[in-house]
Amino acid sequence: MTSKKRPQNLFAKAPIVRLQGQPVLLFTEQQGTLLQALETKKVKIFSECRNGFCGACKTRVISGKVSYLNEPLAELKHDECLPCCCVPIEDLELDLSPEGTDVVTYACQPHQSKASLANSKQTQHKASTTRTLKQEVFED
Repeated sequence: MTSKKRPQNLFAKAPIVRLQGQPVLLFTEQQGTLLQALETKKVKIFSECRNGFCGACKTRVISGKVSYLNEPLAELKHDECLPCCCVPIEDLELDLSPEGTDVVTYACQPHQSKASLANSKQTQHKASTTRTLKQEVFED
């Protein structure tokens, strides 16, 4: 789940960071470490040293990979990362609560099929025709 070297070409696309399935942030190079980015979104995560020594910010990675800016000294399992000294190198899901965070929201537009689009145009045409007929009746 983790890579031990700094990525050469940081991102082809900015990684999305999710907390227990909830998208929380789009990680960019300007955010520094994963911990700094999470803190700006008000994610509750305990940290102390901010250098990978103490392991206080150790977090379980559900999916995705990170790369370390400096080699952590804290012992990690294969599915853990230290947000204080890493960056995501692909979309990342962490086992942290999204409660109280500034989550990402998407403006959704309903998908219209060709049939429903055609029905919509027919309805608009009928309404237009009805208005025209009513106008003719009242104008006479």
